[in-house]
Amino acid sequence: MMFRTHILFALFFYLIIIKIFSINFSWIFAVILCFGAILPDIDSPRSYINRKYLLGFGKGIAAFARHRGFWHSIFGLLIFAALSFVAIYFLNQSIIFAFALPFGYFLHLTADSLNVSGIKWLWKSKKLHIRWKISTGTISEQFFFIILFVLTTYIIIGNQGIQQITAFVSKIKP
Repeated sequence: MMFRTHILFALFFYLIIIKIFSINFSWIFAVILCFGAILPDIDSPRSYINRKYLLGFGKGIAAFARHRGFWHSIFGLLIFAALSFVAIYFLNQSIIFAFALPFGYFLHLTADSLNVSGIKWLWKSKKLHIRWKISTGTISEQFFFIILFVLTTYIIIGNQGIQQITAFVSKIKP
């Protein structure tokens, strides 16, 4: 999947969780979550995160890793989860922020499981090689993105917001 789909997928599930559990939205959590949602692609030299953010660090990893290999498994997730908890401890921040990066990472892996190539959750083991029908950068991903966008927008503005937009649009004369 493309980076924008990963980010929207992560935000969609974040919004669902804060709605279900009546949690306040946190921009800091959302930004860390979105970073986690694109982080597994450090194993691809052409990925958005390697081209824009990691200044060569990710390209070093990508030189020795196969895309959708180790970093697209539960083992990559566990490494970044551990690093996240250590960073939060040393930065003396709320423990809740330590969950943002691994949650975004997990959602990236989940979204890539919807791809035709899928991922091997246990890296080299074929036991948890999960895949579905969405191809990266094709109309199937665009359709998936649009559905996510509509659902995310609905979560943000709610039914009352939809009614207000509909009422406004109905007043516009052709």
